[in-house]
Amino acid sequence: MTDTTHVVDLDTELILAAEVYEADHSDAQTLADSLVEAVINTEQAGVEQEIEEAVADKGYQTASQLELVQWLGFRTYVPEPERKHKSRWTNKPPEHKDAVYANRRRTKTEKNKRLQRLRSERVERSFAHVCETGGSRRTWLHGIDKVRKRLLCSAMTRNLGLVMRRLFGCGTPRGLQKEGAFAAAAQTAWLAIRRLVALLAIMSRSGPAIQNNHHTTCRLTSPPGQYQYLC
Repeated sequence: MTDTTHVVDLDTELILAAEVYEADHSDAQTLADSLVEAVINTEQAGVEQEIEEAVADKGYQTASQLELVQWLGFRTYVPEPERKHKSRWTNKPPEHKDAVYANRRRTKTEKNKRLQRLRSERVERSFAHVCETGGSRRTWLHGIDKVRKRLLCSAMTRNLGLVMRRLFGCGTPRGLQKEGAFAAAAQTAWLAIRRLVALLAIMSRSGPAIQNNHHTTCRLTSPPGQYQYLC
């Protein structure tokens, strides 16, 4: 048995990290690890935006994880589960109490309500696409590494569909067969080629010294937003 988590950008709905944990790892133990994995993935992809906020459901709420996530530089929006007794802090580090109280203040704001609605809609949709439509709910692979690779392939496929929908107006190759979709895709590709040719021309005129010391990258950009943590 394994447990699957997604880190999803609430603006673009792209999956920033998809991780598989052993079943004996509860959700409350994996918050920081999954966020760190998302940071590594975005840095390796050359994304300039930084993850600043983490939104999760109450299953991920523990004092130790909130303190660790805060120490890593993230602001948390994690609702507190209902407890029969009040928390006691006499036998816990003061950093745990500070992190819990800071998170509690944020969860009482209108911003938290808006983020939680987005979390319920967009993160759950990522699980529906990957696990249900994508057929990753169950697997017959042996070993957690193979299961993790299978999940990453499904998450990558979903991200590719989102990028295709943004570029071409459709999320699947079959969608290109619709009237006008292929023409739009061809026009987008032609504009990208023209931009690349113009860029190469500029680089060729700049001289070898500049070519050796500078590089240009092209990437999709989106407005700064919050990055949602998992399910």
